[in-house]
Parts: sequence; structure tokens; C-alpha cells
Amino acid sequence: MNRTQLIGRLGRDPEGGQGPKGVYANFSLATNEYWTDRSSGELVEHTEWHQLVCYDRLAEIALEFLTKGSEVYVEGRVRGTRWTDKDGKEQRALEIRIDELKMLRRAPKADPIVVAAKGMASLEMLMRDAAIGLRTEVTMADLADMMNTIRTGLVGEDQASKVSDEVTA
Repeated sequence: MNRTQLIGRLGRDPEGGQGPKGVYANFSLATNEYWTDRSSGELVEHTEWHQLVCYDRLAEIALEFLTKGSEVYVEGRVRGTRWTDKDGKEQRALEIRIDELKMLRRAPKADPIVVAAKGMASLEMLMRDAAIGLRTEVTMADLADMMNTIRTGLVGEDQASKVSDEVTA
């Protein structure tokens, strides 16, 4: 089984666009592990960098909502990639193709109003495309999740949960 789960922070803003297979986004993710050195007793930190790529709706979400420093949970598959560099040498690398993405915390310096405005624009475009039949895979649950993400970004996790509880009561 080829399955990877990571929680970490983005090392850069996602980059991407429209490719031959549809919308794509790629970015780097830093994960950290800590342990105590046996000989010195000092706390040791190790940061591992992972190259991630996602497609279609996940790519749209990544490009709209994620910025450098955002904390995310991702689940996906490890894939080897090959390409020829500018000097004609064949290069190889590993990337993780994301199947599931959950935003945990926005970047510390992200302006919540700007993030919400970008989110609303993305949601508006998605709803318009769904209404005219360009997007058939979008569900009401997808739209509700996006709205929840925008609300959480504006008021914070605690307040968003409180508001959600009040609405469902």
C-alpha cells in the first residue's frame, strides 16, 4: 500500500495553474520531529521537506486559501518523477500526490479579510460554473465546507464552532 499522511506548514505559497490534466498546484511542506539526544540530553529537532502536488478541486482550494506558513493535514501517494534539466541531465525526485487536504491553521500573518475575500471569490466562481454545467462534481457539502473555512478564517476556530452550534440548535 502506498499511503502517506503528513501534518506540517507550507514552505512557500502554492504555485500552479491550468495544465494538460486540468488545474494543478504544487508546494513544499515542512514536517518536524523532535527527540532527546542520548549522549548530551539536548532536545534535537529535524525538519523534513516534502514536495506536494494536487489536482482539480484540491488544487483550486490550495491556490485560493493556502499561503506560506499555513498548517495542513495531507494524505496521498508517493510518486517518482523524472525530467530533463536545462543542462540536458535527467533528474529524479519524489513527490506526494495529494488525495485529501485539510486546512488546520492559516498562516500566522495572513490577513483574515483578504483570505475571506479570496475564498468568497473562489466560492462564487465555483457556484457559477456549477450553475451553468461546467462543474458537475461539486456538491452542496463541498460548498458548505468552503463556507465553513471562510467563516473560521474570519472569526477563529472557537467562535466558528460556537456559531455553528447556535445555528444547529
